[in-house]
Amino acid sequence: MLSNFGKYARRFEAEAQTYLGTPRARAVASCDLGLVIALAALDLPAGGEAIVPSFTFNSTVNAILWNRLTPVFADIDPRRLTLDPDEIGALRGPRTAVVVGTQAIRAAAGALPIVYDAAHAYGSTYRGRAAGTLGDLEVFSFSGTKLVTSAEGGLVTAARDDLISRLEYLRAYGFQTDYESHVVGINAKISELDAALGVLTLETVERAARRRQEIARRYRQALGGVPDLAFQQVDERDRSTFKDFAILCPHGREGLMQRLDAAGIQTKRYFRPAHTMRAYRGHVTRPLPRTDEVYERVLCLPIFNDLSDAQVDEVAGHVRAYFRSAPVA
Repeated sequence: MLSNFGKYARRFEAEAQTYLGTPRARAVASCDLGLVIALAALDLPAGGEAIVPSFTFNSTVNAILWNRLTPVFADIDPRRLTLDPDEIGALRGPRTAVVVGTQAIRAAAGALPIVYDAAHAYGSTYRGRAAGTLGDLEVFSFSGTKLVTSAEGGLVTAARDDLISRLEYLRAYGFQTDYESHVVGINAKISELDAALGVLTLETVERAARRRQEIARRYRQALGGVPDLAFQQVDERDRSTFKDFAILCPHGREGLMQRLDAAGIQTKRYFRPAHTMRAYRGHVTRPLPRTDEVYERVLCLPIFNDLSDAQVDEVAGHVRAYFRSAPVA
């Protein structure tokens, strides 16, 4: 059995359900497809507006457009690097159908349905509650860059039984056992090969999350004395899995990137804002100054489960040395 929800796909789902504390979790072939069918499960009217941060991965916006919804780009909180809740009230209008975010925003969204792009968040918690139990629908990624991985694969959780039932149809061409499409579905089935790898790695999530916390703390301690260098803020009541570790450079990041690259240390720029991409320019209606400013300063330092303390210290040493010698802009 290589597909069609075989033994390992069912086990993958069962282990995730136990870990998250919800029976309403279903495996999918990828987070991208999970986002597409999660929005489809809400059966929103075509042309409805979806409030979404521009500072996110392309998949978030693509899923909105595949559902014939209109993205309305929101600015971010420059401390947390996530959707500013105040933007929801400012952008909400008669056509607003859904909020698509990457952090807990229920209070700001009110009665609007919320879909969380929780791609990075398997193992994260908010006020003691597991990510996956917070929104109307949440979608995790288990691609190769995540805390735990199934090579390619994803998971969708839902707050209600009717939504999870609709998802089961949507991920399997629109039918279950009778080969008659009840809804317009798609092939979003996870393969048994991916699910089997996921079964092997899911059980390591707590160990991986703890290690990522240790690495993040070590970076913060080592770099805490660098003038004007800032970190993404995470409330002490919550837990981030730190799929990435972002710093905000005081005078732009290019010089530091070049210094680290010369030392054989890989970095990345994090998300290019969606409102600057050619595919989405037709949906840009207002400036997003905080998003633009953060993008020019943000840089992700190496973080992965097996990163050693010595390697963290080496990276931090290069960062400190650069800022001691860097000219002030």
